[in-house]
Amino acid sequence: MRLSLKTKFSIFFIGLTLLVCLVIGILTIRDMHTQIETAIAEKAKSDLATALEIADYMRPGPWHVVNGELYKGSVKINGDTELVDRIGRLTDDTVTIFLNNTRVATNIMRDGSRATGTVAADYVTETVLNGGKIYIGEAEVVGVKYQTGYIPLKDDSDRIIGMFYIGVSKKLADQLKQSFIAVAVLSARIALLFVLAASCFIPVDTWATISSSRPWPKTRKPNQEKAVHN
Repeated sequence: MRLSLKTKFSIFFIGLTLLVCLVIGILTIRDMHTQIETAIAEKAKSDLATALEIADYMRPGPWHVVNGELYKGSVKINGDTELVDRIGRLTDDTVTIFLNNTRVATNIMRDGSRATGTVAADYVTETVLNGGKIYIGEAEVVGVKYQTGYIPLKDDSDRIIGMFYIGVSKKLADQLKQSFIAVAVLSARIALLFVLAASCFIPVDTWATISSSRPWPKTRKPNQEKAVHN
């Protein structure tokens, strides 16, 4: 079977369209994944700054340690559920305040109770407590991974005495994933429309040529059948 130049061009165009749609899909997936990570990281940074402002408003005064317990101003932070719960409701995040690397106030629940007394991951402790830097990124929090933000807490003498933590809620991550899936489905539909539109450029006689090239069983004519019986 010899295909005309027009038919060859049509087939080439369809193949090229499929390839372009595939490349666009891959780039879209990669770009959306990057955008989701960036958006969650930016929210963690923003919520961390907001949380510290709320803490300053609700509990004015410097951070300091008295008899092995964390204070802000005159208020003891150990077990201060009101502060972390208020910040959690306003930001829709998980919130924890650390004395050194130990949780002393948190809205994170474990086995039906608050996860106070548990410690931060070693890599977070190394970055924030030992390095004095802000940690923004994925971290394991009581066995669950979150996009997190940790910032060191310092007393009046500029000594690091703890950490303040914000964890972006899984609800937001799920919403972003659903948006990503919706975009991916839309991209697939657009690619399908491209393919269907491109297929219209294939001449009808191409399909007839292809069909005629198939070997079909020969049928006997009535006269031939009578000759065989005689």
